[in-house]
Amino acid sequence: MSDGPAGRGWDWLVQEARDARFTLIGEEHGVAETAQLSAAIFKALRGSGYSRMAIELSPIIAQDIEAAARRKGLQGILDFYASPDTWSPMYLREEAQFIASVVDAAPTNERVLWGFDREIFSDRYLIARLEPRVPQRARESFTRLKEASTKSWAQREKNPGPPFLFTQDPAIASDVRSAWPNPDRDSDTILRTLEESLAINAVARTGTAWDSSERRAQWMRNAFATRLKEERGSPKVMMKFGYNHMIRGANYVNIFDLGAMPDEAAALSGGRAFHILVLPGPGSRQAVLGPGRSFVSVSSDEFDEFQTGDQRLTRVLSNANAAGHEVIDLRALRPLAMRGLEGWNPDVVRTIHGYDAAVIWKGAHASVS
Repeated sequence: MSDGPAGRGWDWLVQEARDARFTLIGEEHGVAETAQLSAAIFKALRGSGYSRMAIELSPIIAQDIEAAARRKGLQGILDFYASPDTWSPMYLREEAQFIASVVDAAPTNERVLWGFDREIFSDRYLIARLEPRVPQRARESFTRLKEASTKSWAQREKNPGPPFLFTQDPAIASDVRSAWPNPDRDSDTILRTLEESLAINAVARTGTAWDSSERRAQWMRNAFATRLKEERGSPKVMMKFGYNHMIRGANYVNIFDLGAMPDEAAALSGGRAFHILVLPGPGSRQAVLGPGRSFVSVSSDEFDEFQTGDQRLTRVLSNANAAGHEVIDLRALRPLAMRGLEGWNPDVVRTIHGYDAAVIWKGAHASVS
């Protein structure tokens, strides 16, 4: 990837993506080559009308990272990542390079980055962004919110545990919104993000993992629908999220996630979506969360997020005899993946119908912080 992607597989991916209204990259996180490929695809698609990139960050964080990139390029993003009050599992150097490349290639007078996800760790940053705008009537409830966040992080420094957004009742943010009926756009987005992030995580504590994932998926789907309604015209959009979010139809835990929407949205105007699965194959490494704000490099051959053992996609999709990276047209397999396939890996069947293409790296590298 040092000289950029090339070859028949690359040419085919670009042509299919150019002809689509939406292109979705479903990734295994923490792989350097995937960020590089995504940047190259967006650059190649700019001439065919692609002008928006949706990423796995909360709305205001994505907005402010774009602003940092427009001020100082890659260094602006890295400086933002280094702020003590904001952090995300996506704060990796190759991800910063990917975003910098996207912003550089996009129109200068339009917002290119769309953030659709909940917030995990950046409550202090969002609360600080909110503070100068809070009206007098909402000051009391805002103070309770700020003090709860501050106290939670102080306790976490002494005794590591779940962050603020995983421990509090959503009412602590809802009270601020109730006392502030007509906030400006950014303040409204921040308040809704805090409230819904708390609600998603509260469901995880009181319900099931499925309930929490379903609520998170609905938050992202609503964010996508809102952005489409706000846009003038019909911009072409690329998305880059974890592969469980980008699959067409029900995902690997039977939730209709964000990836289920673009095909239907495109079909309303006669278009389509193109879904690309990108996974590390044999001999690859990837970055996973370490202690604190750190990442560690692990073997992709051993990493098993969904606990599926030898049936996991990173093992069964790759061709052990392939000489290099692979590009697979999954659509050609669909006539074979019909009913009555009790002996087939169900995740493979779901992947064949939910993704149009698969890119499998050989000897990929872990992203670095």
